[in-house]
Amino acid sequence: MKSKRIFFVIQIIAWLVFITFPAFVYSTIQPAIANGILNPTLKGIFVLHTLLMVFYYFNYYYLIPTFYFTKKTQLYFGILAGTLIIMLFIMELDKAFSPFYQVSVNHGHFLFVFSIVIRFVMIVLLSLGIASYNRLKQTEEEKLKAELSYLKAQINPHFLFNTLNSIYALTVKKSDSAPESITKLSSIMRYSITDAVHDLVALDKELNYINAYVELEKLRLTEKVKLNYTISGNPAGKQIAPLIFVPFIENAFKYGVSTKDNSVIDIIINIDATNLNLEVKNTKARNDPKNKLGLGIENTKKRLHLIYPGKHTLEIQDHEKEFSVNLKITLND
Repeated sequence: MKSKRIFFVIQIIAWLVFITFPAFVYSTIQPAIANGILNPTLKGIFVLHTLLMVFYYFNYYYLIPTFYFTKKTQLYFGILAGTLIIMLFIMELDKAFSPFYQVSVNHGHFLFVFSIVIRFVMIVLLSLGIASYNRLKQTEEEKLKAELSYLKAQINPHFLFNTLNSIYALTVKKSDSAPESITKLSSIMRYSITDAVHDLVALDKELNYINAYVELEKLRLTEKVKLNYTISGNPAGKQIAPLIFVPFIENAFKYGVSTKDNSVIDIIINIDATNLNLEVKNTKARNDPKNKLGLGIENTKKRLHLIYPGKHTLEIQDHEKEFSVNLKITLND
């Protein structure tokens, strides 16, 4: 929204310069105002430049999308030619351009026509260039949204599949924690369906989602697993891409939990004024000595690259007995 306002201001300044600049140039040759009357030639230039400005927006918002972008190029350039002829005819009739006619008498009518044609062609090229750039940018944004939607669609089923396996294990054991786990899962699914479909979500909602996931995982942990889970800082007023942390946290529970040996899982989230830092460490379980970068983490790495280019750092270290992730995201410039 801010960039649109800046672009709007730039357009106003550019058109003001385009329309009024001739006054500064022409005033060095002849007075712009004589006897309280605006110089006829200068007035004619103002009229011409104003017409060109109007044509720019007509071309940008109507002719280009209606004819040029729909491959009706012959009709498009035919309309341009007709518009130019009409503009030249108007200039011929405008008595304000009588000094121009004097120039045409002395130096040839060609110069008069050529000066108008050059301005007209410049406006056409300018509007075509900006319209083509904006269309390309819009296409890239739509492609980006489609790719992000695809990646999120892969992450959600992957996460829910692992969670349902955990609930199934509790059910088989007839654990009293099974009903509570179903309640936790319902809150997670509600978030995935109602909130995670957006490009950005409130950070506090994302943290509540993580809390529900961690609480769900805690239900199946034994005394052999030491879990250190802390959140510090104020998330109020901040936003983040949804489901950006869970794959790393899920990975720690998936590969860091052992039923035979002692293991440690550290999940530390720190929030300051502009940055958010996630640290996840887990002891490698002996029955799975090497963590695997699954689909969830690979997709999250792609999402980070697309959503936070140049605004995040991700360090993944795979040691013999420990696997760690350190993710830092700049939320605000």
